[in-house]
Amino acid sequence: MTDDNLAVYQMRENRYKNKEIADAMHKELFYIEDIIRQNNRIGKKLYREDDEWQRSNVKRNNHG
Repeated sequence: MTDDNLAVYQMRENRYKNKEIADAMHKELFYIEDIIRQNNRIGKKLYREDDEWQRSNVKRNNHG
C-alpha cells in the first residue's frame, strides 16, 4: 500500500468514525431533549399542585 493509498484509506476511516460519532450525538441530543420535556411537564405539575395547596391552605387559615 502506497502512502497515498494509506492516506485515502485513513481519511475514509476517519469520515466513517466521524459519521458514527455524529449519529450517536444526535441520538443523545434527542434523549436529552426528551428528558428536559419530561422534567418541564413534572415541574409544571408540581408548581400547579403547590399553587393549589397554597390556596387551599390560605382558605383553611382564614376560615379556621
